[in-house]
Order: sequence, then C-alpha cells, then structure tokens
Amino acid sequence: MRLAVLAVNIPGNWIKTLSTSCDLSVRVFKCVPRNGGGGQGFLQIDTAADMSGEDLASRIKTHDPRCSVQLISAGPGRYVGTVELDTCQVCRLVADSGCFLDSATSRPDGLVQWNVISPNAAGLKTLVDRVRELGCSATVERVSKLRTAQELTREQERVLQLAYELGYYEIPRKIKLEKLAKRLEISKATLDVMLRRAQRKVIARHLGNMA
Repeated sequence: MRLAVLAVNIPGNWIKTLSTSCDLSVRVFKCVPRNGGGGQGFLQIDTAADMSGEDLASRIKTHDPRCSVQLISAGPGRYVGTVELDTCQVCRLVADSGCFLDSATSRPDGLVQWNVISPNAAGLKTLVDRVRELGCSATVERVSKLRTAQELTREQERVLQLAYELGYYEIPRKIKLEKLAKRLEISKATLDVMLRRAQRKVIARHLGNMA
C-alpha cells in the first residue's frame, strides 16, 4: 500500500473556482461515488467570518445549479457538511483506479491537493493517467509506504476518547492531567507521553503529512 500526495488542477471545479475567487479553503474528508456518475463529498469550508452558510451554499449552487448542499456552522467562518453532484468525475476516477481518496484540500495556488491511498504503483499510475486524459494536470509530489504507525493504537484511541469526553480539551479544562491519570490508573508522566504521541498522529493525518 502506498500513500501519495498529488497536486491536481481540474478546470471548472467548484472548489478551485471558489477558493481563488472567494478566498476560502476547502478540505474534503470523504468522497464517494453515487449512481449515475454522481458523487457526494463530506467536507469542511473555512471562509470569511461574515459569510453565512446560506450565502456559501448559494455560491456553490451558482457554480453548479444541480448540486445539493447541506452545511452547518462549526464556528465563525467554518462550515461542515456535504455537497452532492449529479456528475463527479473525481469520485469515479478514484474508484475505477482502485485507489482511495483519503482527503483533498484546496491550496492558495489554485491547485487541489489529493492525499491518495493506492494498493500499488500501477493503481496510482492509472489514476494519474486517467486524470490527465480528462485534460487536467496531475503532479505526484510525494509517495511513501503506508505505515501503521500513523494510525492510533487501541490504547491511544481509548485514552484520547476519554480525555475528550471528560473535557480535557475544553477551554478552560474541565479535568486536569493528574486527575485524568488517576482515572486511567496510570502515572501522570505516562499519560502525558501517550496523549502527545496520539495528538501528533492525529495532527499529522489532518494536515496530510503521511511521509
């Protein structure tokens, strides 16, 4: 298995258009194909704090009137939700090549960064070739082997989940590290290391740093 970072330019894509014209950033967490050649993406959009969800959805629909947009606010200038398109060549290309789109993020240069999981080199080559056949540009910027170290261990996931549920990450914190350590029956120093290692993995994955 391989993890690849691709810089892709898809002319006419709403993410490219809006990220450059409206100064917003888009991060697609999941993209799945739908019947009839369509696709649906679960995403996060960061934009100006004064832009409403209705205005943002209207801008997306102006670019593609047939799409369905569902957004909810996740704080000032941040929205999460889904965008469903009647035609989504990206979803179909990724699926047909045997690859998986782990995430996609708009970039200031107008390109979209794809973080792709590929079973082998042939699958990655097929995906890049198919993208280019559509008249789009695709540059492979980085390829690395899939490392299980990037994934949380079961114990790290359990500790991180409990810390989150008990308010360790709230501002101000609802529970201190020492009390959380007692709850888990481990030392404060051990818990501190566990949390920092787990947090590093989560942050690295969120930023697409798979190397």
